[in-house]
Amino acid sequence: MSRISFFVHFNRFNQLSDHVIYTLTEMRKTFEKVVFITNSTVSADDQAKLEKLGLIDLFIQRENKGFDFAAWHDGMKAVGFDQLEKFDSVTLMNDTCFGPLYDMEPIYKAYEDKGTNIWGITNHRAYQESRKHYFKEHIQSYYKVFSQEVVKSQVFKEFWGNIISYEKVQEVIDNYEIQSTTVFLDAGFTYETILDTRELDASHLRHPDFSYYAPDVILQNKVPFIKIKAFQSPDNDGIGYYMLDYIDKNSTYPTDLIVNHLSKISYPDGNFMLPRKMLTTAPAVEINQSVAVHLHVYYPDLLEEFLEAFKSFNFKYDLFLTTNTDEKEQIIKEILEKHQVEAELVRTPNRGRDIVPFLSLKDQLLKYDVVGHFHTKRSLEAAFFAGESWRTELIEMLITPADNIMANFQSNSNLGIVIADIPTFFRFNKIVDPDNENKQIAPIMNDVWKRMKMNKKINFHDFKTFTMSYGTFFWAKTEILKPLFNLEIMDREIPAEPLPQNTILHAIERMMIYLAWDKNMDFRISPNQSNLSPFIDARTLDQRFHITKDNADDIRLRYVIVLLFKKSIRLFKYRMYILLGKDTDEL
Repeated sequence: MSRISFFVHFNRFNQLSDHVIYTLTEMRKTFEKVVFITNSTVSADDQAKLEKLGLIDLFIQRENKGFDFAAWHDGMKAVGFDQLEKFDSVTLMNDTCFGPLYDMEPIYKAYEDKGTNIWGITNHRAYQESRKHYFKEHIQSYYKVFSQEVVKSQVFKEFWGNIISYEKVQEVIDNYEIQSTTVFLDAGFTYETILDTRELDASHLRHPDFSYYAPDVILQNKVPFIKIKAFQSPDNDGIGYYMLDYIDKNSTYPTDLIVNHLSKISYPDGNFMLPRKMLTTAPAVEINQSVAVHLHVYYPDLLEEFLEAFKSFNFKYDLFLTTNTDEKEQIIKEILEKHQVEAELVRTPNRGRDIVPFLSLKDQLLKYDVVGHFHTKRSLEAAFFAGESWRTELIEMLITPADNIMANFQSNSNLGIVIADIPTFFRFNKIVDPDNENKQIAPIMNDVWKRMKMNKKINFHDFKTFTMSYGTFFWAKTEILKPLFNLEIMDREIPAEPLPQNTILHAIERMMIYLAWDKNMDFRISPNQSNLSPFIDARTLDQRFHITKDNADDIRLRYVIVLLFKKSIRLFKYRMYILLGKDTDEL
């Protein structure tokens, strides 16, 4: 069979994601001709990559107007409607899905043997969304195949030849996504879908769009493509982990492509992605990256503990030490001589804890590929065991396994930073107050992000909590640290010691992995070796408020009022999106 595909690409960061390469590679054998149409600015290198791999036959780069339908129109016009008639089928698809999860060739052959006019992946049932808005039954447009009989028809030429560029998503849905099925049904053609959702139970769904709101149904029915937005939907937060696990067990699709793509186009630390961000053992390799280690030595009596830990390094590195008094300098020099360790010792003011001394070494540290940042951690605000356990565990997570961390950096060019997992003290004690983080620290983080002139937009108020570098201990590529090194921190932003909570230093501690995200790099978490039951976290964090005789009667009423308020806000937003023609999937 002779088939042609029109593949529409869009990436708001103008990237060509690996999942797109995979889709085109796996689908190449299905099509005689592939037309790649991008609504983004794809680099010349990425275009050359597509062509060198033989994945496409025609490349079209266009302005992002009219969404997919205008792009498909431009592709058909470039090929010529008279030439389309020579193919046995025309496939329209885009990059809004991960797949194929299964081989598409048998699916094409089955529909061709039956003589099916039009087929797709999923359909949307007729649905009265609101008093003024009605969805007609239609094939969802992310994947649609037209037989030669349909392509030769006048209705095909008239529909696809007269596409105009609408500016609002809802206009495209009303005029093209729905009509691209109904006009052909009205002309006497029929359609099928791999998953017919019309009779499926949708009573538990907020909206009867199974491709978005019911990924479990999609996967259980072995649908070969799954929508990217199915992983981004708040409705599916609690099942993303199991979706990835199901794909791993029932398909050959590499789920790393899913995690890597979502980590770049969405925030990188969604709950279901965190298990995939744990540091694994990398093959032993020769480390050819230049490495620097910075240790801020406020407590010289702890220096030997770190020097002993550094002895486990089997790679070359340069050591930089900072401290704040003559007396400490002398003690440090004596310890270095005792251990026969060479280091550059730099005197810094007692300002900004370990962060400002680290940033003061900008000119030295930016000469290296990878930098480790540590300090002689104590916690004077808490009990002895707070700082003691915190420091020793951070050493065990980031310094002791440094050889493996370097091997991960060496073998994974996409890795930007490695942080430690949560120290056990924070599992036995509820230290972080999420409301305080949102009210006091998130505004500082947003301000710092803006001042660093980062590429990607972020709103730290969106986060329920932060995946942070506890103690600001980390290993990182200097490429991601450049904005931080160039940040001008004003004296008034750093209060005098003893340092209070909610400062710019606490903000930076919480921002490190997002610096990597801004550079389209990822992070890894070095695991804590303490084997503690998650029941500890439940008992520490999941504590109900104290019930008294005075508030016992209205507990249920409070819950209902809060729930009603949240649902009302969500309904209001949904209606406003419909009214303004915005994409409701963003909610």
